[in-house]
Amino acid sequence: MVGVVVHHLLGNRGDRIPYKVANGSTIAKNAVCELTSPMTVISQTNADTPIVGVAAHEKVPADGHLWMSVITNAVVIAKVKTDVTVGLNVSMDADDGTIDNATSLDDEKGYVLGMALETATAGELAMVRMIK
Repeated sequence: MVGVVVHHLLGNRGDRIPYKVANGSTIAKNAVCELTSPMTVISQTNADTPIVGVAAHEKVPADGHLWMSVITNAVVIAKVKTDVTVGLNVSMDADDGTIDNATSLDDEKGYVLGMALETATAGELAMVRMIK
């Protein structure tokens, strides 16, 4: 699984926010998006970066699009790396697209994907309440 699977859109169709995107960028639909400056998104490829949501559609290089809709309010399904505990915040591992319980620094720096809606262990899928 790459990125996450959007299970339920909440709010107004996921409360999408338009972000800038480079014309040469490649971002898959449902990819977790990382925030760069100025108010620009890329597909999450780095650890410990601010997460702003999930790509609402695919972005292909040189398509002329300079804006991208990002889903900020949804229930998503993600693969678990080690473990997640219901009610705790989870962060995304950029290396393999899995989630784990967030650390206090993840919370403070905006690296959190959302709150686990169920307890799960390595390799299982878990639902996450994402609100950014």
